[in-house]
Amino acid sequence: MKADRYFYTVTGAIFLVLTVLGFQQYIFGGKHFNGSPIDPPLVAPVLAHSLAVFAWYVLFFVQSLLISVENRRLHMKLGWSVLLVGTMIAVTGPLVAVRSTRLATFGANVFDWPGPQFLLIMFTEIGLFVTFAALGVLNRKRPRVHRPMMLMASLAILSGATGRIGLVNSIFGYHTWTALFGPVVALGALLLVLRTLMTRRLDREFAYGFAALTLATVVAARLAATSVWGSWAGAILKL
Repeated sequence: MKADRYFYTVTGAIFLVLTVLGFQQYIFGGKHFNGSPIDPPLVAPVLAHSLAVFAWYVLFFVQSLLISVENRRLHMKLGWSVLLVGTMIAVTGPLVAVRSTRLATFGANVFDWPGPQFLLIMFTEIGLFVTFAALGVLNRKRPRVHRPMMLMASLAILSGATGRIGLVNSIFGYHTWTALFGPVVALGALLLVLRTLMTRRLDREFAYGFAALTLATVVAARLAATSVWGSWAGAILKL
């Protein structure tokens, strides 16, 4: 049981470090990751989203740490803050995605995806986050389900940070699915293998969640390049 608790604490620390590295300009400087100023219409939603994401990873780490030191009472009380932080991410994420695409903030392409195509990628990440977080909250009294679902929720939105880390980009490149989701899927696979070795059994809830996340990103990447999504994206951006 101690090894199980420490697994999530260490994972939370890894997520938090990656988030700080990727979003440090947003969180501490109020600028884009490349140091350029944020467009005035985007300042409020971008900073709100960045701070909400940062707060989520801080919360994930703290909650995991509380379990590792067996302070379940405080863990349960603090757990309700997940609803507030998660809602902030769910609301500000799509808002930033749509406004950034309208203003062409992402430039001509993001990892070879034009803005309207990349819009679906961002929607997919938020959708996965909300789904996993909801499953985690609903199963808060079932640790075997609760813990891996909260981990999957955290993993689902991690590409925003890893995609802004130069070292990660140099390893995975700058091209479509591999560039954006490669680091996340690789990290998820590594965590699954480590957990299996630690517990000497396959964590089925973890494995199912990881498989769903990977499949959803592949499907979204394929759908984003179709004319069907192009029409939908055009309609969304006109709203």
